[in-house]
Amino acid sequence: MNSFTKAHRLQKADDYSSVFVFRKVRNGTYFKIHYKPNELQHSRLGFIVSKKNHKRANRRNYMKRIIREYFRTHQQLWLPTDLIIRVQKPYTHAIIKDILTELDYLCYKFLKERKKS
Repeated sequence: MNSFTKAHRLQKADDYSSVFVFRKVRNGTYFKIHYKPNELQHSRLGFIVSKKNHKRANRRNYMKRIIREYFRTHQQLWLPTDLIIRVQKPYTHAIIKDILTELDYLCYKFLKERKKS
């Protein structure tokens, strides 16, 4: 069963722009996370992996797949939020532990701030 449904994705340009306008950001070496609270009962995810990160589509799709799987497996932790994860630096399977550690750290910082407000 796919627990990452269309309802859990940011799909429209307006959804993305509203998150960018909110201007809440967490920075890391590999990722930049933009976020905005939403009025839904669940979180929604969008990601940006540009051609500057890697010219080959299969590598960009791999990066998206890692982010999507992380979000799906940690879904119970999220407060209702719209998230955009932007890849800053390309990564491969060789450094996947570093990638997951950074995602954990950025999400911890984000959730800590989000619970305060």
